[in-house]
Amino acid sequence: MHTSARILAWIGILWLAWIAAWWTLAFWRKPVRQRGDAKYELGHRVLLIAGALMIWRPVWFGPLRARPYAPPLWLLWAGLAAVLAGMALTFWARFSLGGNWSGRIVLKTGHELIRRGPYARIRHPIYTGILLALLGTVAALSSWSGWLGLALAFLALTIKARGEEKLLAPVFGAEFAEHLRRTGRFLPRLRRDRQVSHPLS
Repeated sequence: MHTSARILAWIGILWLAWIAAWWTLAFWRKPVRQRGDAKYELGHRVLLIAGALMIWRPVWFGPLRARPYAPPLWLLWAGLAAVLAGMALTFWARFSLGGNWSGRIVLKTGHELIRRGPYARIRHPIYTGILLALLGTVAALSSWSGWLGLALAFLALTIKARGEEKLLAPVFGAEFAEHLRRTGRFLPRLRRDRQVSHPLS
């Protein structure tokens, strides 16, 4: 098998392993106390599914299946590295969250505002890790539908992040406002002394 084909195969295997591990970890969570706004839940799920299909099954989308470039070997290696780094970040964040994690927009019984690990600098590092892994995947696969799928995934996770922030803000009050001031949504905030408005203002 050619090196480029092996790299693409490794990327696929990594995603399968990540999904299996993620579903296994899903059993480690606290009971749900309150659900978030249904419009955020529905919006993010529809967009995320559509984005995933466009990344992994571009044949379904006609001309978007076309490849804008032939990825050189260095880009394939970079894509694989991004997938590994992104997945590592998701697991670091998942273990930092512990039982507070949920695949849905919910508030848990005994919910804690986690500010350790990657949450000290980023409010949604799991989503950051997923987007980084998807970026590496799309760069390696090279299709117009993949890049559009990545944009849909970014929009989906932004919607979910906003829904979570809307749910958590009144519960944790001043502590959450301070958390907003010191962190970025998907990337670390460069200037932490800047005032941040309400997440939905």
